[in-house]
This record gives sequence, C-alpha cells and structure tokens, in this order.
Amino acid sequence: MSENSTKLNESFEVSFLDPAQIRLAYEGENLTFHDSDGVFYPRVSLRRCFPLSSENTNILVRLPDEEMERGRELGMIANLSELDEGSQAAVQRELRLHYVVPEIHLIKSVREEFGFLYWSVETDRGPKDFIMRDSIISSSRQVSPGRWLLIDINQTRYEVADIQSLDPQSQNLLKRYLLL
Repeated sequence: MSENSTKLNESFEVSFLDPAQIRLAYEGENLTFHDSDGVFYPRVSLRRCFPLSSENTNILVRLPDEEMERGRELGMIANLSELDEGSQAAVQRELRLHYVVPEIHLIKSVREEFGFLYWSVETDRGPKDFIMRDSIISSSRQVSPGRWLLIDINQTRYEVADIQSLDPQSQNLLKRYLLL
C-alpha cells in the first residue's frame, strides 16, 4: 500500500471516546479535556458532525488549529447524554459559543433590489437586518418540514424554526421570497 493510500484510510477512521473515561471542563475561558489515558489537554475545540439534524450526537473533539498547523482530531463523543453532568454542561457551553444561529420570530420587511434581498427581522437575539442573494437555491436550506435556514451574503445563518409559528404577514413574506 502506498503512503498516500495509508493516509487516506487513516483519515476515515473514527475513534469514539468512552464517555465514562473522559472529562471536559472550563478553566478560565478554555475548554479542557482529560482523555481515557489521563492525558490532559489545556485547550480543545468541538464541532458537530451534523449541526442541523443532530445537535447532541457525533461531536468531534479536536485540538485547535495553530498558526502553522491544523489541529488534530482526538476522537468523537457519540452521545452527549452519556457524559457526566459537568462535562455535558461544558460541552453545551462551548457549542453554544460556536453555533450561534439567531432564530427569526418576526419578518418586518423584505425588499428586493439589484439581485439582492434586504431583510429586516426580529430574532431571539434582537432586531437584525441582513442581505441575501436572491438566488434562493444557494441562500436557503429546508432542514425539515417547516424549518428553514436563511444564509446571508456573509454566510451567517438565521433559522426559522417553524413557519407556522410566525404571524401571518411573516409567513406570507417568507413564502413569497422562498417561493413556497
């Protein structure tokens, strides 16, 4: 087997972490990690493998990227609920920091101009104005029936958790501009 083939095969191996043998906690502003061999990592980062459809499973633990090299993967947490309470709380805190997706509660207006859509909305994080390309295919995603992600020109995501929970005017604007 060539060196490239070996590297390719290694890149697809998944190492699941034993939830009973690991600990995650915050020290200051850094998420720390103790692995099953007792090795301490003073700073790790987490990423969801399926951030839209599976928030609490398949969470990747990795060393953060450094200036001159990419961080390496330490393993995967199969299910967040299997961790001890302290580790669960630390993981939830870290994921909330990384995956900030404002949820749209009200669409005040949408204006179309020169191939862009100018949105003015109310979110769970306050009022927001953002711009999307009017190519709906590249700037929106249906996550599940009634649940949508709107992606602005800066790749910031905004969530409509349930179209039916919006007021009638917001529903009409959303349906009009998402071509529903």
